Parts: sequence; C-alpha cells; structure tokens
Amino acid sequence: MNAPVYIDLGAYRGVTIARYRHSRNWKQGTRIFAWECNPYLKNVNYGVDVIRVNAAAWICEGEMDFYVSRKAPGRVQGSSVYKEKRTGNLNIEQPVRVRTVDFSAWVISQFIESEHVTLKMNIEGAEYDVLEHMVKTGAIEHIDTLFVQWHYKKCCIPEQRHLDIVRALRKYSHLTLYSGYGFLYAK
Repeated sequence: MNAPVYIDLGAYRGVTIARYRHSRNWKQGTRIFAWECNPYLKNVNYGVDVIRVNAAAWICEGEMDFYVSRKAPGRVQGSSVYKEKRTGNLNIEQPVRVRTVDFSAWVISQFIESEHVTLKMNIEGAEYDVLEHMVKTGAIEHIDTLFVQWHYKKCCIPEQRHLDIVRALRKYSHLTLYSGYGFLYAK
C-alpha cells in the first residue's frame, strides 16, 4: 500500500502542515506537498520531508498575475489571483507574475486512485476554477478528503457558482468534503 498523501494548496507559512502532523488524520510516512506561489514566502521552511511546489495551482500551465497584499513583505496573507478580491489590501497596480501548473494534470500524473489523498485548499478564490477543472478532467477521483476554505464572497464570485461546485463535489461518494479545516485543531 502506498503512503498517504497530504497536499496543502496555499501553504502560506506551513501552519496547517504543522497542525496536520498533530491531528488524528496524521499517519507516519505521509507524503506532504506544500504549494505556495507567493514569492515573498519562497524561503519558508516547511520541513525536510515536505515537497515544495513554487507555483499557483491552476487550470493550465503558464504564468499569471498575482496580487500581493500591500502589507510589509512577510505579512502577505490573503494575496490572490483575483484583483477583484475585497479583502487582503491587495496591490492591484503592481501584480507579480507567478508560474501556474495545471493542478488536475499534476494530480492525475502523480497519484493512483487507490492512494489516500487529502487536499487542503486555501487559495483565495482560485478554488472555484481549480475544482471545476478537477471535476471536468476527472482528477477529483484521486482525492479522498477535501478541506476547502471558500472565498466567493471575498472574491465577488456569484453564490450560484459556489453552490454549483459544492453540489458537483457532493455527487462523489468517495469524497469527504469539509468547508474549512477545523480537523487541524483536534487530536
């Protein structure tokens, strides 16, 4: 049997990785992937056993604008690919370019359906594009547990789009879906 997998999209400073290691969901030998595209966080140490991906999880390969908080470097929580985002004090006049990876293609190439994959998403609005693409491509079949922080209100995403993706995800009987990630606080 393959080792369990934990993927942290929007790893920020690694807080949820650390909490996951101390949660009831943690198993020895878990493979951990930390995805963080924010260039101001490129030197965060997630641990020697963590595979770091310095890119934005997206629906295609390439580059895109990323809007970083105007706060001092290092205090960049809430940055987003959505310049319409109402929170985070984003600097929309000076975006930074970040590399994007087709997350669905990456998941399909990395894992087999029999592996237990936990995915945590806190990607400030991009969760809608990424999850819709995962459903369309079948990559969602590789995910067993999904913890997602929804940002439709903060990113001016229509509530109907939010409800549609939640309904689509609930159709997958193998998928355990959580809004938020409170599991990280309990042992």
